[in-house]
Amino acid sequence: MGELEEKETPQTETQGQQETLEEPKETDKMLDSKKDEAKEKSPSPQTSKPASPNAGKKSPVPGAEGNPAEKPAGEEIIDIPAENGSKPNGAGADGDEKKISKEEREVKPKKIPIGGLKLPGFFMKNKPKAEGDGAEGELLEKDKEQAEEKEANGDAAAAAAGKDGEQKPRPGLGQRLRNFFVRKPAADKEQQKKQLTNGDADAKSEATAEAAAAEDADPPPKRGLLNAIKLPIANMIPKKRSGDDVELGLGKAGLASMETLDDSLKDQDTVDRAPLKSNGADELKSELKDEKLAAEQKLAAEEEERERPVSLWCRLRGYKCSVDDALIVFGILLFMLLLGVIGYVLTHETMTSPPLRDGRYISTVTGCGLVEGVKDDGAFAFRGIPFAKPPLDELRWRPAQLIEQIDDCWNGTLQVHNRSTVCTQRLGNGTTIGEEDCLYLDVVTPHVRYENLLPVVVLIGADSLAGPSPGILRPSARYSRSHDVIFVRPNFRLGVFGFLALEALTKESHPHTSGNYALTDIIAALKWIQLNIRNFGGNPQSVTLLGYRAGATLVSALVTSKKLEGLYTRAWASSASAIFPGKPLQESERLNQQIMATLDCQDAACLRETSSEKLWAATPDTWFQFPATIPQAQELTNANRHEWLVLDGDILYQHPSESWKLAPIPTNANQLHQPRLVMGSTAHEAHTLKLRELHANWTAEEVRSYIQNSQLGALGLTDEIIKRYNATNYAALVAIITDIRTVCPLLTNARLQPTVPFYVVTQGEGSDKLATVDADVQAILGRYEPHTVEQRRFVSAMQQLFYYYVSHGTVQSFDTRRRVIIVEQDAQAQEDHDHCNYWIGKDIVPRFARVD
Repeated sequence: MGELEEKETPQTETQGQQETLEEPKETDKMLDSKKDEAKEKSPSPQTSKPASPNAGKKSPVPGAEGNPAEKPAGEEIIDIPAENGSKPNGAGADGDEKKISKEEREVKPKKIPIGGLKLPGFFMKNKPKAEGDGAEGELLEKDKEQAEEKEANGDAAAAAAGKDGEQKPRPGLGQRLRNFFVRKPAADKEQQKKQLTNGDADAKSEATAEAAAAEDADPPPKRGLLNAIKLPIANMIPKKRSGDDVELGLGKAGLASMETLDDSLKDQDTVDRAPLKSNGADELKSELKDEKLAAEQKLAAEEEERERPVSLWCRLRGYKCSVDDALIVFGILLFMLLLGVIGYVLTHETMTSPPLRDGRYISTVTGCGLVEGVKDDGAFAFRGIPFAKPPLDELRWRPAQLIEQIDDCWNGTLQVHNRSTVCTQRLGNGTTIGEEDCLYLDVVTPHVRYENLLPVVVLIGADSLAGPSPGILRPSARYSRSHDVIFVRPNFRLGVFGFLALEALTKESHPHTSGNYALTDIIAALKWIQLNIRNFGGNPQSVTLLGYRAGATLVSALVTSKKLEGLYTRAWASSASAIFPGKPLQESERLNQQIMATLDCQDAACLRETSSEKLWAATPDTWFQFPATIPQAQELTNANRHEWLVLDGDILYQHPSESWKLAPIPTNANQLHQPRLVMGSTAHEAHTLKLRELHANWTAEEVRSYIQNSQLGALGLTDEIIKRYNATNYAALVAIITDIRTVCPLLTNARLQPTVPFYVVTQGEGSDKLATVDADVQAILGRYEPHTVEQRRFVSAMQQLFYYYVSHGTVQSFDTRRRVIIVEQDAQAQEDHDHCNYWIGKDIVPRFARVD
């Protein structure tokens, strides 16, 4: 019989290596002994009890067969059956069964064959067994049974895993997003799982031992920041369980104890090579089959439960919503709402706006027919829309008449793409341009729609009442778009065509009056705006008049007329004249009779037949000359200086200052903080190239000499003025002239109106640091070119003042107790202008104020 050795103490690594080297000699001895015994006796089967948990204890074996003298101490001889199943000795069957039963009641030590000890990291392979070894049949039979049982269990587990993978409910949105931030398992652990799944029992044991040793020895290195923030989207997708995972216990059943599996697999190598007796194995198999059947029945019940239809209400009630889920859903809904609002605004604007032709032409309707404009710098421009009948022939020197008859309109669509024709006027160099048929207007709008109407700004500009006009006051397409306003610039008649008052003209008109025809043009344009501006996207209830220089003079006069009631909302006058007509109509007609004598005309018919060139030539030069420099003595003797505006008795009944004095004092806060008129100017409005070129470099002596030779020097005010203004350069000289001619006279008029704000622009530019006459208007229309931080802040402050007033009707920084607003880098209010009281006290202002 073969002999297997087992020692009580566990083998060390050195002992295991020595026994491995001695193994061939011991095996030969065992094989020889087995052959000798087989010749003497017939073999009888004998079973050995499987190793128990207390295998480390030693139990004596009574009645063991063999030579006692050959047995070393602490060793046990176990019979190994032959291939034919016969006993090696001749003992009776009953006696052996009793002896084996007695042994089964005792605890036997674990049998470890020589060379069978496997430590982590070492692979010790046994040599192949010789033919005729009794343990070979046992191992083959056991392997076959285990393979069949494993295949059956694998099929069942794979089927269960497939059902579980197909029917496992998907995690909720919040759970998937939270899993999104969970770190994936380390790559080495994934490799160990694969090794445990695909390898044999020995590989499982060794991989488990090596993984445990690695975890005990050194913890895995921490991930870096970049690796930590890598969040693969695959983490949000639920992963199906494979059949291998279920077989290993990674499914619902949980991971089985690998130590138990390893011990059982190791024990199979150490069990005695003898036929196995059931000893409860059948009962264990039956229990496993029962548990497997119960698990299959449970899975089938769960599958049936899942297939049962569930109402939507029950699903909603069963869903547990966490705070994270609520926030995620709220964010998604808010984002969808924002997209919906943006889409609605874009589509609604497209639906409410007429389509473009050829990508740049747009049409809208007026009271006289369709007009077609053109896209210009992001806005739409309609240039040259007629708003009144042409003032020709019988309509010359008559009030403007709106187009009301269908015969005066046009057929089809009127294309108004180009610049409108300006009215006939006289330039500064004495030449004349323009035409009499000039009652057209330009409209620049960012949108053509009928909803969300925009405020309207009416531009009325002229350097003088004889021209040129409109000058710099032209609509800006860019600022129309950026500030959401609509610019309207109407033409109006100038010079003798717009202001001539004669007795011959008065007699044939009804009511009997003449002059101020330009005012009727502006009134007709405002009436056209009330009737048609909605078709261009404008609000007729928000109309602001912006006047510049002579245009501001007309605006200041018009706002005192009852003819303008309901046609405008507010007005802004920049650098206007403070001198308004105060003479009766008859006196103005008498002073203008010299033009009749020049033309040799006795009635109005003769005048209407005269060409425009002859009329301009017949106009006296004194009607175009207005003092703009420092006051001179001869101005006091020229009491009959020409005034274009007249008190016609129809539009202007009285001097505007009288109207302001008689205006009711506002009693509520809205009237105080929502003025209908704003006045202002620049600190160096009197600057001209002619004055600047008198001296190449204005020194203190030249400034003193210039003041001394004026009316101011004649009054003995030279030293006081130089000291007050520190007049040592050209900028100081221009400031003196501006205060006398424009700023202080306008401030005098503003003081007559408690609610009228007054501003002065002091931010300079150029080498002389001058705030020129058009600085405020250029900043408002976006044509001021800033070169420094201070100039950029000035542009922002000026635009903030004007466009806030246009949109809200109030002026920021205005206080009734601090009515003067100084606009430099910022707009700051102060109680009064420094030098105006001095000039008023010396009777210089308003006596020498500028006249348009």
